[in-house]
Amino acid sequence: MFTAWRVYFFIGFIILFSGCTQKNLEKNVPVSKNIQKKETKEYKKYKYCNKHEEIMTFASNYIQEEFKKAYFSSNDTVGAKAQLFLIEKNSPTAFAKNINAARESYNSQYLTAKENGCNIEEFKIFPLEKIKNIIKKLEEEQNK
Repeated sequence: MFTAWRVYFFIGFIILFSGCTQKNLEKNVPVSKNIQKKETKEYKKYKYCNKHEEIMTFASNYIQEEFKKAYFSSNDTVGAKAQLFLIEKNSPTAFAKNINAARESYNSQYLTAKENGCNIEEFKIFPLEKIKNIIKKLEEEQNK
């Protein structure tokens, strides 16, 4: 019986330590994979370009219509020049305040649209520049 316990103990000892001392026979060789990632720029179109264009168009049309009603319909270039001067100096008159508000709206929308890559080719000439050009044309017609 003593030998049976020895045999069991010896077999248990072998099983226990043979399971704990197994070496990892798999060879782990680091394989360098040359994976080249293609870097592509994802171009996301800014979704508010139309909104900016609508606001700029409205502001520009508002400025032109107000000058047309007040001065250009009667060919009053002197009054238009005076009002343009007041607008540029930020006068507190109602006409100048309204035009300046439209101009500020136009400018802020223009800058935002430009920063976001919108197509603003048709808005290169600012509304007050258009008014100045119309005044010059009217003066040339009056001088003829």
